[in-house]
Amino acid sequence: MPAGWRRLSLGTVLARLTAFGDADTGVGAPGVATAVGAATPISAATRLGAAGPTARSGGGSGPTGSPVGSAARDGVPVTLGGAPVRQVDPTTCGSAVLLMLAATGDPALATWLEDGRLPDGLAPHRVPPEIPPALLTGPLGPGAAARRVGAAQVRIKERTSARALGKLSWPASYGTPPWTAAREARFPGVRYRGRPLDDTSARAAVLLARAHAATVAGIPVPLYTGGDLGGGPATAVPRHVVLAVPPPPGPGRGHDEHGRPVLHLYEPSSARVYRVLVAELLGRTEPSRALGGWTHVSWVVLPTTDGAAAAGGSADLAPADTAGQGGRAGSHRAEEES
Repeated sequence: MPAGWRRLSLGTVLARLTAFGDADTGVGAPGVATAVGAATPISAATRLGAAGPTARSGGGSGPTGSPVGSAARDGVPVTLGGAPVRQVDPTTCGSAVLLMLAATGDPALATWLEDGRLPDGLAPHRVPPEIPPALLTGPLGPGAAARRVGAAQVRIKERTSARALGKLSWPASYGTPPWTAAREARFPGVRYRGRPLDDTSARAAVLLARAHAATVAGIPVPLYTGGDLGGGPATAVPRHVVLAVPPPPGPGRGHDEHGRPVLHLYEPSSARVYRVLVAELLGRTEPSRALGGWTHVSWVVLPTTDGAAAAGGSADLAPADTAGQGGRAGSHRAEEES
């Protein structure tokens, strides 16, 4: 058995296998339009990211060089309609992530999650698919916001479980597979493509740089996390999903005060957003609250341009200067801890 076998995971093995013959190694591609420029304006870039739980959470760095403040250490709570935006059961982390991803790009969904309303005269084909039809009429009573968030997660899980293995459904107890997360992820102007990730490789740095560039462009990116063989075979597969969200606008957007790239990670089991240096997601050996208590990023679901995805290509989005793309900031509410 080769040295370092205990740190192997499914993502590591698949990433090493798929790396052979993968010529797509650049960070983005010159001339590839981003969703910010090529599609509908991101009018629902929300306080989950772009309007900034982290904008009020402090900066600085500690002895290890990590960003500090509540967003890095303890996270910033995220609520909708006064309810924490938390996964409703142990299998819906991926559903919660896909819900927040869609709401970031769809103001109708964001408003419905916040207060239960849809725009007057909205055509039936424009109703967000994450909303269960049964909830389109009538008030939900006490705890309505939490019920909306939970019901939408259940509906998303139904969609990601269907046709996951050819015509067969994915077992409900196994959560959301990366390939159906990529299939069902919904954001204006882009599609998504899943890629396994070996966090000890140079290619991992490239893929995480792409994820960071996408968030700076205003586009959320799902990340799968897990353990390795050191914790047993059951931990060496993707076990949890978090969402890299758009950072708050302003100078140095998406970077710390030293210019180092930072990801803002929504973690659905805690309903909090954490700040993490991109470099700290490479070659990890310790669990992280930002990763849901897991150690490694094992899969990344990257956005591609619609045209490239439709053609079977992989033109991952290039960096863009979109500090002014604040959009509609009131749909998701992230509250700074007092």
